[in-house]
Amino acid sequence: MKTFLSLIKSIIFLFILCNSLYAQLISENFNYSAGNLVHLTSNWTEFIHGIFDVEVIDGNLTYPNYALSNSGRMISLNGGSSSGSGVARYFPTQKNNGVSVYYSFLLNVINTSDLDINTSNGDKFANFVSSVSTRRCHLFIRQGSDLSKFCLGLAKTNTDSPSWCNTELNLNTTYLIVVRYNFLSTNDITRLWINPNLLGVEPTPNLEVSSGSDAQDICGIEFTQRSKSGHEQIDGLSVTNSWAQIPLPVELMAFAANVSENQVHLSWKTATEINNYGFEVERCQTSDVKLQTWEKIGFVQGHGNSSSPKEYFFTDLPSGGISFNYRLKQIDVDGKFEYSNSIEAVLSSPAIFASIQNYPNPFNPSTTISYDLSTPCHTTIKVYDLLGKEIAILVNGEKPAGKYVVVWNGKDSSGRKLTSGVYFYKLIAGTFIQTRKMLLLN
Repeated sequence: MKTFLSLIKSIIFLFILCNSLYAQLISENFNYSAGNLVHLTSNWTEFIHGIFDVEVIDGNLTYPNYALSNSGRMISLNGGSSSGSGVARYFPTQKNNGVSVYYSFLLNVINTSDLDINTSNGDKFANFVSSVSTRRCHLFIRQGSDLSKFCLGLAKTNTDSPSWCNTELNLNTTYLIVVRYNFLSTNDITRLWINPNLLGVEPTPNLEVSSGSDAQDICGIEFTQRSKSGHEQIDGLSVTNSWAQIPLPVELMAFAANVSENQVHLSWKTATEINNYGFEVERCQTSDVKLQTWEKIGFVQGHGNSSSPKEYFFTDLPSGGISFNYRLKQIDVDGKFEYSNSIEAVLSSPAIFASIQNYPNPFNPSTTISYDLSTPCHTTIKVYDLLGKEIAILVNGEKPAGKYVVVWNGKDSSGRKLTSGVYFYKLIAGTFIQTRKMLLLN
């Protein structure tokens, strides 16, 4: 019994550990009204009060394959004041050996007038914070070799001098910044990436720093406006435990439906794909949307990993109505999934009542009977033998206008298989009556 309880405790511990190792801690696209960030939302708090507030501004920054690209609004950091200001957002405390925490965001530097020169130590503008108010993973900035360039640096603690990237960056250009803090048994490591490739495994960082005291834990992210921290725009902040959660798994560019000869031709296009197993295609009659009676009607294999546009196609032959909704269920290789928005396809309404000759004919073992209803009505389709005896009832009930398909399997109402021969089916729709002949061959 003790062994069993120990096993249960171990399973629970592993479950908690796995969930702490792979969690989306913050996903922030700053989708608030323009103005003072801390006044617009309770998500952010002001931890340094200065002359200039951190402001939400209109506009977006864009980076390919990044999950929070081109959405919501962004914030503006504007240094130059001796009385700096800053904002913080907190998340569940992260710690323990082996745990990693990433912060990533899009960065656009407007000018270098408030930055230190390229031979100085620069100033910091982003970092993690712990529960004991110590700070880690400081991102630094300073001028480049001229006023049109800047450089980024990284320090593990606020008392360490930063290490600097060799590459100079351009003003008014969007960069994806990713910083990682890795808890180890000793000498925790922090890393910096600038415009990393998001398609695949974690790449080699631009900088790696291990010197400096280790963090007790990490529980928040801060942005600061300091005297020499420059003027920059920040967009699409993400804090996660896994590199795989930084990119956008599948970016759907388009999803459309075209109707031709009562067939619905679906097409969609992806810009990028990460671990894409494929798409389940689902259909729902428009009249049933509120009930969410979606049904799976097909599957289309994905391309796995791709950085180039991919196109997909699927054809459906719906019956039993005029208007249908479709959606895609995109499934990752690990089983995670998400739904697309739904789109509507409207078939042309039949002008008259009609039944189409069954196909195939002759048939064995089953045949398909198609019929059109121009208006809602009570409808029956019954099968008779050569002597006029009723054999089976295929349809019996109220039907809305639309196009329908019913299959007969060559059996009577009791399920008994019938012998070869000529049979008739009669469609009665309101006052409309039509009879057709069919031949069963066993």
